[in-house]
Amino acid sequence: MEEATQAFVFFWLAGLFLLFGFMLSFFSKVHWQRRAGLFLFGTGLLSLMATPWTLPFSPSSAFGHLLGSLIGPSVLLGVGFYQITFSGNVPVGKLGPGERKIGFVMVVGGVLWLQGMHWWHLTPTYPDEVNRYWFIFWPTMLLGVLAISSGAYGVLAMVGAQRQKEQRLMGGVAFFALYSILVGAFFDGPNVHSERFVSQVFLAAADVFGALVGALFAVLVFALVLVVYERQQPDPDRLEPPNAEQLTQASRMIAQQMEGGDEDE
Repeated sequence: MEEATQAFVFFWLAGLFLLFGFMLSFFSKVHWQRRAGLFLFGTGLLSLMATPWTLPFSPSSAFGHLLGSLIGPSVLLGVGFYQITFSGNVPVGKLGPGERKIGFVMVVGGVLWLQGMHWWHLTPTYPDEVNRYWFIFWPTMLLGVLAISSGAYGVLAMVGAQRQKEQRLMGGVAFFALYSILVGAFFDGPNVHSERFVSQVFLAAADVFGALVGALFAVLVFALVLVVYERQQPDPDRLEPPNAEQLTQASRMIAQQMEGGDEDE
């Protein structure tokens, strides 16, 4: 099989399966379609993670290597947040009180695992140097967490009623993300130098800022389209006010119902 065909089958087609399977399993309400979506998602994900063996000649295989490196902390964070969420004050699907402590331990473990990829010897290395996609993922994730948690903190401060606990949590997450960025900017890790980290932070900041501006413009354009569409619609027909005969008939029917009138009425 030619290298271009291999790259298409094991990388690009797998990425299409991953995206289409996620959308199908998330948005579909048909049971068999959701199962098919999960199958496509799993097949695409496994194919991408296997690219270091199936596409060793391609630079894209570094992306599959990064996905495989992030499976462990992602599972810990996902399951941990699930247990924390559904062991609290929720109306359905509530877990036991012990699950909350286990979820907290899993979240802490996932965060420490990710930190160890920067500050210890867990840094994704492929094939004999730091994975180039790690330099993109780590600063972008820290800036994304900082932006989302800061925005949530501001929203809770403006419209939240009795949300001081959640507000403090969002503030703590934002502070931790900012602290991780500042420490990484001034101190070298065993595999990542601070100068390289700072340059990647600036590039990631441009990406995050561009994404936020793009999302804002998308919302504004959508609102503008709705306004223009609503203005082009004709005014709805207005009914004439009821006359005296109609009011008398309505009063008589209401009186009959209040007095327990005939069921035919």
